[in-house]
Amino acid sequence: MFQIGASLAAARKARGLELRDAEQITCMRARYLEALEQEHWDALPGRTYARAFLRTYAHALELDADAFVQEFDEQFPAPPEPEESLSALPQRRRHIVPVWLAPAGAVVVLVVMLVWSAWSGGGGGGRSTQTNLDAMRPPAATTAPRAVQPATPHVRAARKTLTHPALVIRAIRGRCWVEVRAGGPMGALLAEQTLEQGQTLRLDQRQLWLRLGAPWNVTVMRGTETVRLGSATTPVNVTA
Repeated sequence: MFQIGASLAAARKARGLELRDAEQITCMRARYLEALEQEHWDALPGRTYARAFLRTYAHALELDADAFVQEFDEQFPAPPEPEESLSALPQRRRHIVPVWLAPAGAVVVLVVMLVWSAWSGGGGGGRSTQTNLDAMRPPAATTAPRAVQPATPHVRAARKTLTHPALVIRAIRGRCWVEVRAGGPMGALLAEQTLEQGQTLRLDQRQLWLRLGAPWNVTVMRGTETVRLGSATTPVNVTA
């Protein structure tokens, strides 16, 4: 058996550490470390936290943490859990029928049977009883024929496909540098490349602005119609 708090304080001082230094090493508040060294266990959040703080502090001071926790358990054992008394458990309530109610119930049943026999056994009473019973029965539910709803024909709307011919640029005589923009010269750039002889550039947009570096080497078709480039021998701009 050894003193837990004094051993922790001696180990800390032997390493030249102040409480604030130990606070940074263990990431624990200084007041908890001081409570461990002074064995003020009531200042800690609880017994479980006391064991955890003790193990962490001893390990940080390079001490045998298991020995410190074992010594703590021996000096301050956990209180035994109270056993639940069987008398404290809720008892199921029994419903006891008084003895005198049993013959009284039999008498009531006998009187009801005699009255029913006398009422139904009189002349013509059976037919009258049957008639009354028939009158008391609810009328049979009649199921009305289900109306057949005429089927509504589903008409599929014809989809209008707005098609327009594509623009095709073919290099048939030689290479040609091509710049294509949407709408006009300031529109979005769609293509910028050099077509070698035999190559084709196809564009599906409607309004296009073209810049052709060698228009004499290419043909431009919009569907089946030829776009006229003129007989220019210099680069041209075309809207198609």
